[in-house]
Amino acid sequence: MPAAPLGWQRAIAQAILDAGVEAAVYVPDARLRGIVAALAEGGLGPRALTREEECVGYAAGYVAAGGRAVVLMQCSGLGNSLNALGSFAIPYALGIPLILSMRGTHGETNPSQVPMGRATVGLLDSLAIQSFSLAAEEQAGPTTTGVLQLSFETGVPAALILEPQLGGQRESV
Repeated sequence: MPAAPLGWQRAIAQAILDAGVEAAVYVPDARLRGIVAALAEGGLGPRALTREEECVGYAAGYVAAGGRAVVLMQCSGLGNSLNALGSFAIPYALGIPLILSMRGTHGETNPSQVPMGRATVGLLDSLAIQSFSLAAEEQAGPTTTGVLQLSFETGVPAALILEPQLGGQRESV
């Protein structure tokens, strides 16, 4: 049986629900599991997809049809989604919030995660996607709300980066 969502995971899920998000798509990841569970408890019913660019495409279609969607993925999958973001979401002003589970940084033990961990913020910057780091549980709700509002109200993607210090994954930091 999976562990119950942590407080910060529940706060993120509640901010998503409070923002009127109608679709949440994700590629499975340990740190995101609690957020996904809390969204399901709240009645949203997240959809698991196999590739990150599929998540962006699904969310983009939802937003283009007038809905609100959010994408959850590990930062190592950001590279897979760059073309969908840069050639579809951004030029067509589809405000898609991204929630990125950070790997390859503080406390990482898997060397294959380090390159994308180092590159994540720079890749987002290269597409002019603002990113906001979350490392303190008490900031989970307000920071998520701000990222969602920025993305939905301006029509530009924005990213919430979940730092390892939050816990809820393999790291023991």
